[in-house]
Amino acid sequence: MFPLVTVIMPAYNCVHTVKQSICSILAQTMPDFELLVVDDGSSDQTFDLLMMLKQTDSRMIVLKNECNIGVAATRNRAINLAKGEYIAFLDSDDIWKVDKLQKQITLLKKNNGDLCFTSYEFVDVSGISIRQPPYIVPQKTSYYNMLCENVVGLSTVLVRRDILRNVQFEKEWFHEDYVLWLSLLRMGKTFWGISDVLMTYRMGGRSSNKAKAAKERWKIYRKHENLSFIESLYFFCIYIYNGIRKN
Repeated sequence: MFPLVTVIMPAYNCVHTVKQSICSILAQTMPDFELLVVDDGSSDQTFDLLMMLKQTDSRMIVLKNECNIGVAATRNRAINLAKGEYIAFLDSDDIWKVDKLQKQITLLKKNNGDLCFTSYEFVDVSGISIRQPPYIVPQKTSYYNMLCENVVGLSTVLVRRDILRNVQFEKEWFHEDYVLWLSLLRMGKTFWGISDVLMTYRMGGRSSNKAKAAKERWKIYRKHENLSFIESLYFFCIYIYNGIRKN
């Protein structure tokens, strides 16, 4: 019998954070899941730790890439192996609240939705709470609204597996998750938000490079979404304004 949810976690040189992230999955009040952790060619003791944690819970499956292929390709590998009706993503330094999956499953089944995302709070690289209000998401989002602001945090997502059959993460993009969400919304998929804070996001990753993030956002507008210069400039100005407001 297949699990209801497959949780996917890429892991690369994350020996100091991955245990806490995995424990937050294994503690979920909705227990019907499998956890696929894929070590992406770590050079530290991450894989050894994963194998040790695997012995504590039969729902956990550990795989290892022969070499480092990046998070997009690693997630796609796990998606192709997933058995659950739904897929959830958690990065190896982020943390879930214990009732995250339960609340998301309930919402998606109630609304016959395709993807669910949640609000989240922030900690620094050491795990210490940051004096910053949680990011509260809207009840729904659309393609237009997502061009204005990406409200979907990857580690908050629960998505129906069947809608990922023909569209997955594209590794050539800096924000490969944002590109995927835009592609799904253009296909008419429905995204539902939960205002409850159900994930803790650890600051300091790729997204902390604001200049590079801005440059890559412009490229997504122009090259992936094929927006005109004027359209791209319009949404880019809104993106910059929202970034200033949030920070």
